[in-house]
Amino acid sequence: MRRLLTPFNLLGLAFFGLGALVYWQGQGGQAPSALPLPSEETPAANTLPMILYLPNPPQGLLKETRTLELAPGDTPESKVLATWAQALKAPKPRGLYRLDRLLVVDLPADFAQGLDASQEALRLYSLAYTLLSTFPQAQEVRFLVEGEPRPGLAHLDLSRPIQLP
Repeated sequence: MRRLLTPFNLLGLAFFGLGALVYWQGQGGQAPSALPLPSEETPAANTLPMILYLPNPPQGLLKETRTLELAPGDTPESKVLATWAQALKAPKPRGLYRLDRLLVVDLPADFAQGLDASQEALRLYSLAYTLLSTFPQAQEVRFLVEGEPRPGLAHLDLSRPIQLP
């Protein structure tokens, strides 16, 4: 028959007693309180301040500030792209991806269709400046066309990122 009061059993009992004492002191002798119920008020919708750069030939770009309401399920990126495309009546970019301080925009193939070089430049810089101003943690924007890196669009060089001046 084995002995019950071995040094290891006594040491384990001491640690158990010490742990129970610390736990009891940490509770402060109070029973845990109930969790608060949600308030009756409806939570305010999330808002996103957006700085929109609109093409304004021949002066360049016109700066406009808007406040976007984010509905449940909306992401700030998709809401900004949709608002930009609607304001310019331009094809909506396929996606926007954040990579640390870089924004990557996936453009559709028809993004610059029917535009001359100056209109294409205004549309592209309008999108880049809008994104960089709305998401200030980003420092540069790169563009893909149909998910692939391309050296250029119809008239513009896309090999370098665009940054705010």
